[in-house]
Amino acid sequence: MSRSPTPDAALRYIAETFVQEDALLQRIRMEGDARRPGMQVGPVEGRLLQVLARLVGARHILEIGTFVGYSTVWLARALPEDGHLHTLEADATHAALARAFFAASDVAGRITLHEGKALEVLPRLDLPMLDLVFIDAMKREYADYLTLIEDKVRPGGLILGDNSLLFGAMYGEPREQISPSARQAMHEFNQRLSDPARYDAILLPTSEGLTVARRRSS
Repeated sequence: MSRSPTPDAALRYIAETFVQEDALLQRIRMEGDARRPGMQVGPVEGRLLQVLARLVGARHILEIGTFVGYSTVWLARALPEDGHLHTLEADATHAALARAFFAASDVAGRITLHEGKALEVLPRLDLPMLDLVFIDAMKREYADYLTLIEDKVRPGGLILGDNSLLFGAMYGEPREQISPSARQAMHEFNQRLSDPARYDAILLPTSEGLTVARRRSS
């Protein structure tokens, strides 16, 4: 009788086969894991973000939630020389660490970090039409982020939301205490992106869930 591999074993195989994590990415990941375990995407998700950005030919990327910059570097390395990524971080300590990592990277000139709360910073940004938006920030604000950015994403562009299974809460098996406001915001986020009139979308069952939505032209 066949059975599915354990998630850890499957992820190890995927990482060993498809992920090339250089010394800088390792340093960033280790720093983030030491400060807030589980706060950032892992190597497999980082590579997935990079592949998705390349698949849509991204030149303009917005990231909501920098932390210490791990996902930022993965995404920025998907950009062409004339591409640019804007990333937002509310915590001053995390922003300072991210800036130092960006300065040591090969993509420093493609990244602009905006420090402050996303719901306050986003309305002030003068952004071009976006090819990809990656959201990994305050879960109770996901629906509000979507309201602010969805019309700034070009037809054919992607909106990606991490942790969109909300630590098991979206299917009734929460692994930690989740506030009603976070649960409602994530439900609204996923429901809006599942609208076939506006998006081609799916929620990928990664370790924490990744909603992937392509904006339709109609």
